Amino acid sequence: DVRQEVAAVASVYGDDCHVVCGFPPHVVVHVRPRTADDSSQQFVELFLGIKASSQYPKEPPHVYAVESKGLDENRQTYLVSSIQNKAKELSCYPMLVTLCEEAVEILSNMNHPAGDCPLCLYPLVQEDKDGSALPFMKLMSCYHCFHSDCIMRWWEWLQNDDTDSKKSSTAVTTEGARNTSFLPFFFGFSLL
Repeated sequence: DVRQEVAAVASVYGDDCHVVCGFPPHVVVHVRPRTADDSSQQFVELFLGIKASSQYPKEPPHVYAVESKGLDENRQTYLVSSIQNKAKELSCYPMLVTLCEEAVEILSNMNHPAGDCPLCLYPLVQEDKDGSALPFMKLMSCYHCFHSDCIMRWWEWLQNDDTDSKKSSTAVTTEGARNTSFLPFFFGFSLL
């Protein structure tokens, strides 16, 4: 009965499911928010671990995050504790697929950048004066987000700095380090 439930999880999630152990059940499922398979609209993802004891489903399984992208510690903790609470609610019932779907639902609700732009240190989704959100960019491999203007200014600075370094025969760098003393002025913030 429990082995059939593990097989159902593997069937539903296919290559996104790794069965660590059939009994007692232990699976790791790669869950993503619902974005109609548009990866450019995906800002979070999670490898969700679900490990049960031999008393499953009488005892709820342990739920944990194996790895995540786009989730800070607070959001990851909230997600895992919400799924763990759902597992407690469903004690005595088969729940593996339900827990994975709960994770997908929560991730879908969390599918937005959070925190500050790493370049200017202002909130990523801060609204401007007319109430609309400022544009931002996402790096596809790691899901780090930046304000579009900040990343463009940084890129221009980097290109200009490379050109200036090549022109200057007296420029001294140590192990490729760059002079970043004017970055606070360039990006419009103060270190004071």
